[in-house]
Amino acid sequence: MRILIASKFFYERGGLERVMFDEMRGLEHAGHEVVHFSTRHPSNVPSPWDDRFAPYLEIGSGTRLGTADTIRAILRMFRNRPAAAAMGCLLDATQPDVVHVHGVHRQLSPSILLAAARRSIPVVHTLHDYHLVCPADVMLRSGTEICEPRACRTYDCTAAIRNRCTRGSIAASSIAAAELSFQRLTRAYERSVTRFISPSRFLHDLMRDAGWTDTPIDVVPPATASVAPREGASEPFALFAGRLSPEKGVDVYLSAARAARIDAVVAGDGPLADSLRARYPEAQFTGHLAPSALSELLGRARLAVLPSVSLENAPLGVLEAMAAGVPVVASGVGGVPELVDDGVEGLLVAPGDPEALADAMLRLVRDPGSAERMGQAGWVRVARDFSPDAHLQRLLMTYEHAMGGAA
Repeated sequence: MRILIASKFFYERGGLERVMFDEMRGLEHAGHEVVHFSTRHPSNVPSPWDDRFAPYLEIGSGTRLGTADTIRAILRMFRNRPAAAAMGCLLDATQPDVVHVHGVHRQLSPSILLAAARRSIPVVHTLHDYHLVCPADVMLRSGTEICEPRACRTYDCTAAIRNRCTRGSIAASSIAAAELSFQRLTRAYERSVTRFISPSRFLHDLMRDAGWTDTPIDVVPPATASVAPREGASEPFALFAGRLSPEKGVDVYLSAARAARIDAVVAGDGPLADSLRARYPEAQFTGHLAPSALSELLGRARLAVLPSVSLENAPLGVLEAMAAGVPVVASGVGGVPELVDDGVEGLLVAPGDPEALADAMLRLVRDPGSAERMGQAGWVRVARDFSPDAHLQRLLMTYEHAMGGAA
């Protein structure tokens, strides 16, 4: 089978791209041919098809585009003719059996999906965030409060403007709200996507509630490979690994660790790095770590912490900790309870509650036997339910259904 994989970035920028690259490696290892399509971002890794990628214009915070390029970038969020033309040329040259897209909104837009639909090529779209139900992508009202019930409706996203949900800016929120409303009104995704993939049942149900009822949605959880069980005892420290941004709740974690007098390690970088270092000098901040260094650190930790104050979908950090035999203490939000059974593979707490988080962390720090049992249970569950082989089989089944197989 020949699969064209498309996403707006072609380097490991975050969890989305990690899933994408892992899937590409798995498909190629299984004997399938993979074709790439993306924007020409300066950080991209090499691709045999990168001369056919779409032009890149960034409209995020901190960019320095001129007025003309800014207007051009905004218009391309709605319809991106250069990207559609580049995608069309690649489709004609490679004739894929199926197109599988990951992140396309803003930098590529659904225009590339419509290019595939016009050629009667089935399109599979993996939902990595909440963009199709939330203009700000993260389901946080005003950037701080979980948006439940959803303030934005099927076609009316003005609540995102009133609440300044995108970067606290009325202008940015207005553009994001207009873009999502435009795509819903013109049914761009409905006219082009054959099947969606949701990493969690939570997002599947949220999509249905938001009016996405015409297109099949397959629940395909993410995957990670189990590692050899660690030798020797764990060390009594907690580890957060991820982006240091407000929705991740790192300040809740560090506040809880301080109150409980637990050694806290933070691996990662992000916009809150400097302020967190200043406020919590007792914590150990490693900055961004290479995968091997992060694996070594995780292998020594008594527990991993996911203190998110947003609706996590299917976080890889949880599965990676479980795959290493490390118990997880996490906010019981979004799709996290689908990965962690409270009291079995880890402990679930209410988001934004440092006292509850401190109690849960102390329980595992003080009882290494319980931590070991929960870590082992997580390791067994990953090997059984979230292995790369199981993920690949689910993915191939979605492709088969998209190409006309039994639904």
